Amino acid sequence: MDVVWLDVQMWTGLRGHFHPFLDVACDPPEPVPQVEGDWQRWATLNLGSVAAHEQWQSGRYSYTAERRDDGGRAVEVFAHGVWDWSGPP
Repeated sequence: MDVVWLDVQMWTGLRGHFHPFLDVACDPPEPVPQVEGDWQRWATLNLGSVAAHEQWQSGRYSYTAERRDDGGRAVEVFAHGVWDWSGPP
C-alpha cells in the first residue's frame, strides 16, 4: 500500500449535515494497524497536523481512512469517524 486517503467532510450548521471538504493523501502507517481504533488514532493525528498547518476553522469534521484504486474509488475502508477541531493547542 503506497497511500492512505483521508476523505474529510465538514459539518455545516445551517444545512445540518456534512459536506465534502478535502481529500488528504498520507503515507501509510508503519506498522499497519490491525484494528479500527488504531486506524482512528492514526487518522486524527494526521488530521490534526494538516488542520494546524492549513489553519482550518474550528468545527466538526467527518473522515474516512481508505485505500483507493487508480480511478479514485475506495476499495478498502479502514476507519470512519467524527472529529472535533478546536484549533492548535
